[in-house]
Amino acid sequence: MSALHHTTRRTALIGLGGALLVAAMPAIAAPAIIEHMVDAPGARLYVTDTGGKGPVILLAHPATGSALIWEHQRVGFAAAGYRVVAWSRREHARSEVTGADPGTNADILTITKALNIGRFHFVGSAAGGGIAIQFAAAHPERLLSLTMANSISGIAEPAFKAWAEGLRPPSFNAMPAEVRELSPTYRAANPQGAARWVELEQHSRIAPLGAPPRAGVLWDDVARLPMPILWLTGDADLYVPPPLQREAGRHARRSHYAVIPGTGHSAYWEAPDLFNRAVLAFLKRP
Repeated sequence: MSALHHTTRRTALIGLGGALLVAAMPAIAAPAIIEHMVDAPGARLYVTDTGGKGPVILLAHPATGSALIWEHQRVGFAAAGYRVVAWSRREHARSEVTGADPGTNADILTITKALNIGRFHFVGSAAGGGIAIQFAAAHPERLLSLTMANSISGIAEPAFKAWAEGLRPPSFNAMPAEVRELSPTYRAANPQGAARWVELEQHSRIAPLGAPPRAGVLWDDVARLPMPILWLTGDADLYVPPPLQREAGRHARRSHYAVIPGTGHSAYWEAPDLFNRAVLAFLKRP
């Protein structure tokens, strides 16, 4: 069987979650999306791809998401000339698990090989940032840049993890995902967008969310990363407030920073225009 199967569809214009963006900017036609099912050891992985010959941006979703969440990034990044690729990790929407898991790094290598992707820009949000930084440490030669969006996930330094976890009460994880991850400003200003985020979150997994990966990077690993890194967060992010973001970035050689006002842990969704501008400005730096 071929390792790659695909169909093509055109997505709708920016959805409910982009109501504030639509009000601020002219509508941009959504790119045609090629949907792939990539055969990997023990899985068939769902991948979306805008196609084209531009530089590749690979998007890694948070634990509350899937390849389907990047509605606004596909539009904005493709309009800027990039080929935008996203995938659903194992046990997330539309991917199929058939056997043992060889590890996410192996899945990324399988996807990039199947889609003929060489070096690429890696953008990871929240848990997806942990996936991205661990791949960057293992395969630095593959990345043009790394964006850690609302993410210090994957950093395994004990004191740093204790600092981050100590900011949240023990009952925090029992709160609804939208309360943990969307700022009150966004939920009050854009209830339709918040409802769309909840819809995507509730359909993001095909199995209950398991424990996070135990592996991670240490400060020495971060210091060895040769690529430029954008550390982006929201000023209302309950997981990654700006001081934590700055401390993580202090250990990297080529750190850049962005703080998106009025946003929580899902800046890619809460303020997609500002998020996209920050990422694109970073990618265009000499």
